[in-house]
Amino acid sequence: MAAVASATAEKYQIPAISMNKINSKDDSLREEGKESESEQDIETDKKGIVIASLVMFIAAIENTVVGMSEWPYMNQIDKEADAQFFGNATAASKFFHAISALVFAVWCHRYQSFRIPLIAGRAIAFGACLLYLCVELFDDGRRYIMAMCYILFGVASSSSTILRAYVAAISSHDDRPQAYSGLQAATMISIIVGPLIQAAFSAIQYPGYEILPNVKFHIYSAPVWVAASTNFISVAIIQCCLKELPRRSKTEMKKNQSLMTFAGVKSRIEKLSQMNLNWRIIVLCWIEKMNSTLSIVTLTTLTSVIFMTNYGWSGAKTVLAMSITMGAVGFLAVSITSLYFFCHLGNYLQQRFAFLIGLFIFMSMYLFTYPWPAVSNPVPAYNATEDVGCNPEAYGWCNTSYAPAAPLLLIVIACVMGIGIPLSSVALDAIYSKTLGPINQSVMQGAMIVAEDVVLILGPIYSSGVYTHFGFESLWAFNGVIVLIGSLLWMTHLGKLAEFS
Repeated sequence: MAAVASATAEKYQIPAISMNKINSKDDSLREEGKESESEQDIETDKKGIVIASLVMFIAAIENTVVGMSEWPYMNQIDKEADAQFFGNATAASKFFHAISALVFAVWCHRYQSFRIPLIAGRAIAFGACLLYLCVELFDDGRRYIMAMCYILFGVASSSSTILRAYVAAISSHDDRPQAYSGLQAATMISIIVGPLIQAAFSAIQYPGYEILPNVKFHIYSAPVWVAASTNFISVAIIQCCLKELPRRSKTEMKKNQSLMTFAGVKSRIEKLSQMNLNWRIIVLCWIEKMNSTLSIVTLTTLTSVIFMTNYGWSGAKTVLAMSITMGAVGFLAVSITSLYFFCHLGNYLQQRFAFLIGLFIFMSMYLFTYPWPAVSNPVPAYNATEDVGCNPEAYGWCNTSYAPAAPLLLIVIACVMGIGIPLSSVALDAIYSKTLGPINQSVMQGAMIVAEDVVLILGPIYSSGVYTHFGFESLWAFNGVIVLIGSLLWMTHLGKLAEFS
C-alpha cells in the first residue's frame, strides 16, 4: 500500500516551470496585484505528451509493484522491525522525495535539460532495485537496508516531477487540462497494472528460488526484478523519443535564475502578501489538504501491518489481498478522472460539495470499519512459528483489541481510495486555483505542496506511533475526530466558497 502514497503523492507535484515560455515582461507581479496571463501561443505537441505520460507510467509502475510488499517483506527478513520503524522509514522516504523534487526542478531549470535529470532518476531507481534484491546478503540490520531502499525509491520517483514542466512547455493554454490528464491517467493506470504484476507472482512463496547465494526470486522480490528491467525501457524512451526544448537566451536565463534565488522568492512573497487575496479561503484549503492527506497516509502506511497483526494473515495472503484491492482502487479512480475529463463532471457538481462528499467518504471509513465489539472479532493470538497475529510483547493492547470483518475493511478501503481521494483532490485543487485568481500561482501552489508534504513526512510517524502504543481503535477514533472537525470547518465556509465552485 505504500506505493499508493507514492502514486497519490505524484499528482501533487512542484509548480511547473515552463522552459520555453517565460516572458520577461510577466516575470514580476504588476503593481495593481494582477499579472498578465498572456503567453506565447504554440501548437500542442500531442506526441510529446504521450511520450511524457509513458515515462511517468513506467516510473509509477515501479513504485506500485515495490510498495505492495514492503512491510510483509521487511517483517519476513528482519523480526526486529515493527510498525513504528516502518512508519519512520516511510516518513524518511517522503522527506527525501520532497527535497529531491526541488533539486531536480532547479537542475532542470538551470541547465535547460529534461533528459539528463530523468535518466539520473532512473539510474538511482535501478541502484535501489539492486540493493533491494541483495538485502538478504546482509546478516544484520536488514530493516535499515530496506529503509535506505525506500529513500532511494523516493529520490528516484521525484525526478518525474519535472515532466509537469515539460507538458506545460509543449502544450497550449487551451489544451493544458487535456495535457495534464495524460500524466494523471498514467499514474492511475499504474495503480491497476502494478497490483496485477504483484499478483502474477503470488504463487512463488518465500523463500522461492535462489538465483545467487542469498539472492532469491519469490513473491516479494519478483516484482522488483520486473521494476529493475523497466528502467532500461524508460531510459531508451527518454533518450530516443523525448525531445529537448529550445534553449533560452542568456539574458532570459539570468533574469529567471535571479527569481530562483532566496531574494527573488522573498520579493515575490512580499508582493503576494500585498495583494487582495482571500487569505481565509487560502488557509482553509491548506488545512483541508493536510486533513485529507492524513487519511491517505494512514492507509498507505498501516494497511499491511493491520492485516498481518489484527487478522493474522500471512505476508503472501496480505500481498494478494492488497493487490486485488488496489486493482479495484485503480479502476474506480480512473472512472472518477474520466467523468471529470470526458463528461465534464465539474460543470454539474459544484466543487465545494464534491470536496465535502470526499470528506464524508473518509468519515464513513472510520465509522463503518471501527471495531465495535458487538460486530467485531478479537484479534488473533500471536503465532510465533509464522510470525503473524498480535504479539503482546510488541503491542500492549492485544488482549483487549477487536478487528472488523476483513471483507468490509477491504471494500471500504477500495471505495475511500478509489472514489474519495480523486474526488476530493480534484475538487480542492480546482477551488484553490480559482481562489488565487489571475496571478502567477507558482509560489502559492508551492505553499499547498508544503502543507501536504508536512503530513506526508509526519503522518507515518504519527499513525504508526498511535497504532503501536494505543491500537487500531484509538487510531481510528483520533483520525475520525480530525476528519469530522475538518468537515465542520468546511461546512461553515460553504457560503464563502460558492464563488470559487
